[in-house]
Amino acid sequence: MYMGKKILLAAAVAAIVSGSAFADDQGSGKIKFKGVVIDAPCNIAPDSVDKEVDLGEVTTAVINANKKSTAVPVDINLENCQLDDPADETDTPITKVDVTFTSSATDATDTSLMTNTFASGAQNVGVRLLDNAEANITLGASNEVALLAGSTTQTLHFKALMEVLAGKTATAGQVEATANYVLMYK
Repeated sequence: MYMGKKILLAAAVAAIVSGSAFADDQGSGKIKFKGVVIDAPCNIAPDSVDKEVDLGEVTTAVINANKKSTAVPVDINLENCQLDDPADETDTPITKVDVTFTSSATDATDTSLMTNTFASGAQNVGVRLLDNAEANITLGASNEVALLAGSTTQTLHFKALMEVLAGKTATAGQVEATANYVLMYK
């Protein structure tokens, strides 16, 4: 009986060891999940949290003649909006949002023009943000946008373009700039 238990134990150990030999690692990795719970009437859609906007290509001849490229859309998408705030004692619905854009890299003479931060990229070219009517946005100042009453999704429309720095001539190369934004509902 004692010998039978030893054989059974040896067989179990052999099965465990051989099982791990058959389960070779054929690739592994790590997935990091992150999120934030916010106290706001809408949340920013995942496609608008860290957004990349392609400004396209423009020749040096065209940008130097026109001083800017064609504006492209920059939309910030909001979802799960509850504009009638049940916690608001005045029962006043939220109808607007102030959007404030900032950048750590701006032109010395025009602080609302973001400078090109791409190393060895185009020289004397920056990126300008515009409102939906294509008026220049002042970085650091709030831009009021009306919200659609009763809609659970909202799209805040802006535009961006490449622009030649004042009194300069643009050279060829890649252009990159980064703007941060903050929303304040009212």
